[in-house]
Amino acid sequence: MIKEVNQACEKLNDTLGISVELPNPKKKALKTAAVCNLVVGAGLVAAGILFPSKSCALLGGISVISSAVLKKESKNKTHES
Repeated sequence: MIKEVNQACEKLNDTLGISVELPNPKKKALKTAAVCNLVVGAGLVAAGILFPSKSCALLGGISVISSAVLKKESKNKTHES
């Protein structure tokens, strides 16, 4: 997914005549971000259940989903990049 977004941005850069380069995170960085999102998400879901704030539970659910996406993306990454 990151590769496709970067390719689309390169086409847009060429069309607009600008030079904006997006970061290309390494596999280890993606795994670390996935673990952090999972921990924060689980905490927010727990807070949303314990307290009357349902927005915490919603944000926690989104964070857990983000963690799953990052984990999948890290599995698709090659070892070199």
